[in-house]
Amino acid sequence: MKRKIWCCAFLWLVLMLSGCGGKDEEAAAKSKEHIYRGETVHVEGIEDFDRLNDILVRGDRIYFGTYEWKDNGSTVLRYFSQKMDGTDKKTMTLEAEENAYYSYLTVDEEGNFYAILNINYEDDSNPDVITWVSEYFLVKLDGSGKEVWKQPLTGKDPDLYWVNQMLLLKDGRILLYDTDGIFLHDLEGGRIGEVKLQKQFDNGSIYQTADGILVQRSYNAQTSKEVLNKINVDTGEVSEDYMIPGGSGNYGMISGEGYDFYLEGNGSIYGYNLGDTGIKELMNFIDSDLVSYYITGLAVVNEKEFYGCTEDETGHTVLMKFSKVDPKDVKDKVVLTLGCSSFGWDLRSHVVEFNKTNEEYRIVVEDYSRYNTDEDYTLGQAKLNTDIASGKVPDILVITEGMPVDSYVSKGLFEDLYPYIDGDGEMKRENFFSNVLELYETDGKLYRMVPSFRVYTVAGKTADVGSSSGWTVADLRKVMAGKPEGTEIFVEMTREGMLNYGIQMSGSQFIDWKTGKCSFNSEDFIDLLELTAEFPEVLNDDYYSDNYWDTYDSFWRDGKVLLEQMYLTDFATYNASKKGRFGEDITLVGFPVREGNGAALTANLEMAMSSKSGQKDGVWQFMRYFLTDEYQEKVEYQWPISLKRVEELAQEAMKKPTYEDENGNMVETEQTYWIGGMEITITPMSREEADGLIEYVKSVRQLYAYNDALLKIVSEEAAPYFAGQKSAKEVADIIQSRVQIYVNENR
Repeated sequence: MKRKIWCCAFLWLVLMLSGCGGKDEEAAAKSKEHIYRGETVHVEGIEDFDRLNDILVRGDRIYFGTYEWKDNGSTVLRYFSQKMDGTDKKTMTLEAEENAYYSYLTVDEEGNFYAILNINYEDDSNPDVITWVSEYFLVKLDGSGKEVWKQPLTGKDPDLYWVNQMLLLKDGRILLYDTDGIFLHDLEGGRIGEVKLQKQFDNGSIYQTADGILVQRSYNAQTSKEVLNKINVDTGEVSEDYMIPGGSGNYGMISGEGYDFYLEGNGSIYGYNLGDTGIKELMNFIDSDLVSYYITGLAVVNEKEFYGCTEDETGHTVLMKFSKVDPKDVKDKVVLTLGCSSFGWDLRSHVVEFNKTNEEYRIVVEDYSRYNTDEDYTLGQAKLNTDIASGKVPDILVITEGMPVDSYVSKGLFEDLYPYIDGDGEMKRENFFSNVLELYETDGKLYRMVPSFRVYTVAGKTADVGSSSGWTVADLRKVMAGKPEGTEIFVEMTREGMLNYGIQMSGSQFIDWKTGKCSFNSEDFIDLLELTAEFPEVLNDDYYSDNYWDTYDSFWRDGKVLLEQMYLTDFATYNASKKGRFGEDITLVGFPVREGNGAALTANLEMAMSSKSGQKDGVWQFMRYFLTDEYQEKVEYQWPISLKRVEELAQEAMKKPTYEDENGNMVETEQTYWIGGMEITITPMSREEADGLIEYVKSVRQLYAYNDALLKIVSEEAAPYFAGQKSAKEVADIIQSRVQIYVNENR
């Protein structure tokens, strides 16, 4: 009997392991399918020009086009070309005359160039009026850049003439799309016909597939969608609408061998044929260890070889060749999945670096934003939420607005990160802002990692609002009662703006997600409604006076506006506001609330570890980086969570800014602020000022509560009160009922 039990247990274990292994193997295999090796392409002389203009593939040659702007308004184009194996290098230089430039330059299979030449010059026939004239020409150049022929172009109204596009067709004709329509020219530049399509397009572009099919890409105003249509330039026929799955607006479109088009977007390159119900992912940038979001100037040799420009890890643009890597040549690693509906630069760059350097683990990104469409940009977030609710939780989850995080936590989907921090050996909880950790805790456990954050608060002159943080609506009214008529509480604030701001800054005080209790029928919320009603529904036409923007920065100094909505991200923000905008001592009094200091904080990045992950050690190896000194020292325009790093920043704030002169010496300079045409010097912070600001940041005990569903409920139900149809108490009761139902459904 014991043997049978042992055998059954062993069989169950094998099945479980094989199931997990199958899932991991599937993810690992998928991650290998879309890998391309990137190699930097060095072309002698190309670095002397401002930027790469074109990459063109013609037969067995590839062309790299660059341009440089001259001081006299002319341009110099240089096309470097070579065979695919790097041999037979050639250079063509094309320098336009003053105030002239070439555009839409392309090349044929024999190496001849075709372009539009635009020449601008001043018409001096009337000395009293300065008039600029533009002339357009269709030109052909040989492989050395020597002009073969030049044909003038004009339209029905020469003064308004403009060339929208020029294409060299596969059948040996030239297509010209200008202000008067679409026309065909022969290879001597002569016009041989006009294209009269059965359907008119507004602001469309024409593309040509590798086999010569012409496709118009345009925006359909009736359906609010971007569509593709095959066009026949000889008969004028227009096909039915084709739409790229997932939304045409998400992709750049390039023609090349193998597919009708190659699509670049969402961090990948795809293949697409007209009429397909899906697109085929070919190259995934993250899987290919490419930190950039995009490739510019993409040129396709075939589906296994691309050329293009992209940013490297340092942010510099480089020219690269991308070649398909055989999956069997990719080293096997344990795969960790990262799920997100948005993907910031910091996270992206670390994924790439982790994948390059970690010998055991590899991150595969499931970016749900690819499910968004032209009609609905929330589908990706919705699908991610659905997958998580069904138990399909990635090893690492990037948390964004709209996720029912409290519900996920209550269901036990996330791992407590405190044991990992405590057992790390290189970090301690006391190294970080304790209030930030506590705000992201649930029942004493840390289910969300927050590497950096920003603080939202309200600032006012200490002489007006006192020296203590935190006040109520009644306190605000008392201050305003002593102010001259016309004094504004906030600049440019409407009723809708105030209601949204109030909910975002104080909404968490009216909802306890742990208990599910709501208090939108409280006196505090009614006070907020009544205060909001005092703001204008819209700003009057005379609000923006003739000198409005000239005097804008002096509103707070002069007392025209009482309070500043402060987006507090660093010491400099506070220092400039105090010594520049207000010009005297200020108090971070916060938004009027029932309790606390009226400030709220939010994170730029939140991550969670799945409690169901079978590779938690690997997940921690990835996540811990964001708490290390290496990352914390890179945080900009946010408060680092590291107290050590914040102290380093405080030391910097107590010094004058410096710059390096031409001799390599560090020279002190002044930080200045301009008000009404007057330059004001911003002195460095004192030790007392820096310490006071750090203590203030430590005192923030509320999360910034952005919730579309909550804002919609409050806005809808408050409308009858603002219209004078119901009392504030009546609408507060209705809001309380609706929000309570919403909270109960989403806990």
